[in-house]
Amino acid sequence: MTRYRVVTRTGLIIAGLFLLFLCIPVPRFDDPYSTVLKARDGELLGARIADDGQWRFPATNSYSEKYIACVLEYEDQQFFRHAGFNPVAFIQAMVENAKAGKVVRGGSTISMQVVRLARKNKPRTYWEKALEVVLAVRLEMRYSKKSILDMYAAHAPFGGNVVGIDAAAWRYFHTTPDRLTWSEAALLAVLPNSPAMIHPGRSRERLLDKRNALLSRLTTSTVRCPKRFGVPKLSKEDCELALMESLPDKPFEMPMLAYHYLMDQEKKHKGEQIHSELDYGLQRNVTEIMERHHQANSENQIENAAVYVIDYLNDEVVAYVGNNANAKDAAMVDMVKAQRSTGSILKPFLFAAMLDEGTLLPTMLLPDVPMSLSGFTPKNYSGQYWGVVPANEALQHSLNAPFVYLLKEYGHQRFHSLLKRLDISGIVYDSDHYGLSLIVGGAEASLFDLVNAYGKMGRKLAASVNEKFNEQVSDETSPFSADAIAITFDVMKGLTRPSSQIGWSGFSSSKQVAWKTGTSFGFRDAWAIGLTDRYVIGVWVGNADGEGRPGLTGVGAAAPLLFDVAGVLKDSYTYPAATATAIEVEVCAESGYPNSDICNNVKKVMMPNVEIKTGVCPYHQKVFLDATRQYQVLPDCYPVDQRCYENYFVLPPVLEWFYKRHSARYRPLPALYPSCASAHPDDIMAFIYPKSDARVTIPIGIKGDRQQVIFEIAHRDPKKTIFWTLNDVYIGQTRLNHQMPIDVEKGSYNLRCVDEDGVELNRKIVVN
Repeated sequence: MTRYRVVTRTGLIIAGLFLLFLCIPVPRFDDPYSTVLKARDGELLGARIADDGQWRFPATNSYSEKYIACVLEYEDQQFFRHAGFNPVAFIQAMVENAKAGKVVRGGSTISMQVVRLARKNKPRTYWEKALEVVLAVRLEMRYSKKSILDMYAAHAPFGGNVVGIDAAAWRYFHTTPDRLTWSEAALLAVLPNSPAMIHPGRSRERLLDKRNALLSRLTTSTVRCPKRFGVPKLSKEDCELALMESLPDKPFEMPMLAYHYLMDQEKKHKGEQIHSELDYGLQRNVTEIMERHHQANSENQIENAAVYVIDYLNDEVVAYVGNNANAKDAAMVDMVKAQRSTGSILKPFLFAAMLDEGTLLPTMLLPDVPMSLSGFTPKNYSGQYWGVVPANEALQHSLNAPFVYLLKEYGHQRFHSLLKRLDISGIVYDSDHYGLSLIVGGAEASLFDLVNAYGKMGRKLAASVNEKFNEQVSDETSPFSADAIAITFDVMKGLTRPSSQIGWSGFSSSKQVAWKTGTSFGFRDAWAIGLTDRYVIGVWVGNADGEGRPGLTGVGAAAPLLFDVAGVLKDSYTYPAATATAIEVEVCAESGYPNSDICNNVKKVMMPNVEIKTGVCPYHQKVFLDATRQYQVLPDCYPVDQRCYENYFVLPPVLEWFYKRHSARYRPLPALYPSCASAHPDDIMAFIYPKSDARVTIPIGIKGDRQQVIFEIAHRDPKKTIFWTLNDVYIGQTRLNHQMPIDVEKGSYNLRCVDEDGVELNRKIVVN
């Protein structure tokens, strides 16, 4: 009974000690890691140093089997035979150290070294060594041998502030751990034992001797390793080649090919390996292209730029350069995400939206004259006006006046809501804050949002016309129909390229691009966005601080950069001008409106399959003429049986006044027959300035002096004399050029104009 009690108590004590042993916490690593960005092919694009100042990459646990062979031979030949502690090696080390009177040999296993690394290399005392033994055994009970090797490889010191084999392989050999040669693996195996030797001038010969000694031992190594690890054997021939390799001179600098993308991704993935879809070669090419353009732009004090490229078929970011790396100012600012004035870059959205609702046809004439709408006076960039212009040409030439007219018809509140649906995050105020300026740069947007909005359009179109693109795309992907997108992009494909691209179509390697530019007020922002069958390329050029520069335009500064990037993509825009669901509409060839029975020429255009709401052509009229066809006649002033008629293309006076200055083919209406009464005044002449709702502002000269206000009238027959009065006071007469400069003070006035035939116009004006 006594023996039984002893055995029982002993068993309980052993069991208790074992349970107590199991309660000992397993060593863990809580070190901060570098944020690492890799390209699609695994190439390193950039990294951010860890918070403790170390280059410590998150462990990939993917390293060469050659490295395993080197580490086992050098650090722990019995690794797969012990349970964390090798008593034979431990005793041998103690004896040799005692004889030498100093530490000449270590008895630590790889497991014990993992424990020491986890405990931050505490001072080497006998108590600490004993604790390492206990914790190493505990570690072996918790983790597999492979996991312990992974921990060692990921946290071993490799000299300076380089920690872990992932960072070391890149810093010293510009490669990844799984591509190490025998020589490189051997060096990284011996380096943690003496990490300071890696620095130039610090016992480099000793480091070389250590590496070579290890390589020589590997040819006769007896280390046993399970077959599943696939550890190779170093042959004598390979050893001789490995011995010939030199040591690395100095660590490679960490690349910064995608600094701004890395900074953006670090917000969500700090301390992680980020495996992006960025194309390494494209990212590098775009960076080099931007550097070339920066050299030219900086001469005009234009310092910043950004390029953002997405593969919209796969919904992937393939290039992201947020700024010029060598910009003098604000190089660290990510201009891909910055909110900037949009200029004209939103116009294709309005064009497509109005196609979809049937209120716009691609070649429909739009007014292009100076206008004042509730105090807003949009102007074309060139300062010229064409009277009327086809909608597709208005988009291609980015004319402001026609698109302000379109926005007025569409409604700025509706367009504001449309931009919200497109996820344009820069639209932060209500629609009335922007008003009609929304279409010409009154709002802000980021290159990121704009490229993604165009990308969604491209993705929806591809689902309709690209047979190789089999993915289902939701109707909510983009608010536009595939029909409207196809027509809009086809119009964008016809834009005239910048001067640097003259003759581009003569080269067999030239690629088509559907593209659009934008320039903000004051030449502060230059935009260019282009599409191919797969990619959307977005470019912004300017100064981050908002300083405007002469020549900073979309065509002049951003478009050349766009086409250089498109050239390295080797992709083209080949999608058809219309989808299979589009319909063919007969329109008047001159006006672009649906055909009527008095249109002289007819052509066909493609439209989305929607109800056309524009009405028939308003500009063609059946005009009655006298027998000689020299005069226009009215029903009550010429015999019915002697009159004839012709179909005329007739524009209202103001539109006609601008249009006929640029169109030699325009045929104005004949004069009225002498015995006929005058036509309605609005059919004869009209005010160009001021408009009916205008509040006139007195202009101030460059010297601060008050200038004259210039009023202007369009007359169907400029040769007619017009007499001007202001508040019933005669102020002068005009002929041919009907402009009247007037000195006025602030107040309300009645402006009266009468031509020599008695046709009269009156306008009430308020001068501010």
